[in-house]
Amino acid sequence: MKLYCSVLLAVSVLLAGCGPGGAKLVPVTGKVMVKGKPAEGAVVMLHPSKAEMATASGVADAEGAFKLMSAGEPGVLAGKYQVTITWPDASKKPTQAQIMMGTAEPGPDLLKGKYGTKTATTLTAEVTSSTTALPTFDLP
Repeated sequence: MKLYCSVLLAVSVLLAGCGPGGAKLVPVTGKVMVKGKPAEGAVVMLHPSKAEMATASGVADAEGAFKLMSAGEPGVLAGKYQVTITWPDASKKPTQAQIMMGTAEPGPDLLKGKYGTKTATTLTAEVTSSTTALPTFDLP
């Protein structure tokens, strides 16, 4: 899981380009539940409606809670977002050889891609300067 989180952070930085450009980041938390239970390890990404904004991401903990990060910094810019969520199957961990060779990939998505891409997801979020927590993503 640590390797996957490191890869997620690196991808977030790359997707963000030069980062939020000095704009004020809003510290925002959220929660992902699947059928009423915490989705530990679920990866949440907020894709901005404006190209100049950074993509934000977070990984759900054992309670399903996550904190959003943008370009390696805590928080997210105010704005409207399309939300993607994937939930890698933690029981399908990469082997040590895969990790050493750089071919390690997360397990298959337990949500079967339903929310995994911007074209598939129906989830959205809006962050304002006063937002502290997103509504819980309670997935079927």
